[in-house]
Amino acid sequence: MNGHAIAKATLRVLGFIGVVVGVIFLYAFLHEGGHALFVLLFGGTITKFEVNFLVHYPHISYVGITEPMQTALISLAGVIVPLTFVIPLTLFLPRLRNVWAQGISLLFLGSLLPSLVVSLVVSLAYGFGAVQSSEDVAKFLFFSGFNPFIVAGGFFILLVAILVFLLKVGKVKDTYVSVIRALRGPKGKRSPVLVGRVIVVAVLVVLGASMIEDMMKDETPVSQPLHYHTKVDVNLQDIEPGTTIYHTFQVENPLIFDFVYSLDTASGVTLRLSNLDGELFVFNNQDSVVMYQGSGQLTQAYFAGFTLLEGNYALEVSPGGFGSLTMYIDSREPDAMDLQYLQLLAEIDQGSFTSDSYNEEGYELIYQGKLDVGFDQLLVTVPSATYAHRVSAFVVGEGDVSLFYVADGETHTLLDGFKATLGRGLPLHRSQGEFWVDVAEPSTMLYIYMD
Repeated sequence: MNGHAIAKATLRVLGFIGVVVGVIFLYAFLHEGGHALFVLLFGGTITKFEVNFLVHYPHISYVGITEPMQTALISLAGVIVPLTFVIPLTLFLPRLRNVWAQGISLLFLGSLLPSLVVSLVVSLAYGFGAVQSSEDVAKFLFFSGFNPFIVAGGFFILLVAILVFLLKVGKVKDTYVSVIRALRGPKGKRSPVLVGRVIVVAVLVVLGASMIEDMMKDETPVSQPLHYHTKVDVNLQDIEPGTTIYHTFQVENPLIFDFVYSLDTASGVTLRLSNLDGELFVFNNQDSVVMYQGSGQLTQAYFAGFTLLEGNYALEVSPGGFGSLTMYIDSREPDAMDLQYLQLLAEIDQGSFTSDSYNEEGYELIYQGKLDVGFDQLLVTVPSATYAHRVSAFVVGEGDVSLFYVADGETHTLLDGFKATLGRGLPLHRSQGEFWVDVAEPSTMLYIYMD
């Protein structure tokens, strides 16, 4: 084989590789574009759009979406939107005469089928509890509450329907044969082309495996709040016993603070807000308060609506953890709800709080009773959550009470050393939720309200 033939074969191989990479890039663009399109349709804002799979795994970040069903549809859109090109491209395929155009069309149509197979497998795995809610289809199932086995059946039916449509209407088998014949060339010149095809298949396998691995990674994108004035990123491995404080700030006038945090860790951690001057908080009569205690992946958790008076404060996290923490801080002048919270605290301190003291619209009293001394007491259970509930709880009396919410194997601290929480957000969960309490002293009443 002369130099001209070698150069021509090399160019053809490079062309094949370029086409394959281009098709994968196109699919990544349409996949993430589907997410982004639905975010915009639901009134959200795109903060990051990444499709360069050679540098990072493709993903988007967005803010402004709070409805669970909207989040579910945004997650599913990455799979569904590229499929909308199946019908027009299949109908147009028999009319194409250029072999490269036919080959590119076939590659793109072929790239859609593995995504359906992966979606089907993820749905089944989620149904058996083998996949967490981090992959797109798993997120859709988690936020929508749909039966994963029915969804898997839907993906199977869609896969079969697309295959039949491609074979019967698009005549893809005939097109595939003609493309292969054209690319193989005359019998005497097939060897270089065959080597090129082997290289292309190898590239496809490597890139496809990489993409599937990225799809199955246990990634939890951070969901940042719409408003905040301070952001703090923490590598939990950098926190040592002598350096548990990761952020300090000063308050010159009474303000209401909201702390919104995203956490990704497999180790147990405790987040704490402390008064460095030793002054007592108005909401618990102590100089520190636990903001969170537990482990896992939280895309957006709240510790909000707490009045801080003049003084110096610190945010702390327990040492020995692995993973990452992102804390968003916002503050504002007290509003009507904040003043209501302070009024409720005054009633609690005075012992005049009753079940009628808190009458926030949409909230229902789900527990009221005098607590007995003891640990790990189950108070009340609630069904699985199809939307993000909020809870308000009030402790009346001198007893030392810790209130916890347990769901999907995770424990969330609602009250620990302070008397009230107002509008505390609860995570979505597949299993029933349980309120547990630890009581160190008697003569204590507890009221729990949920929206």
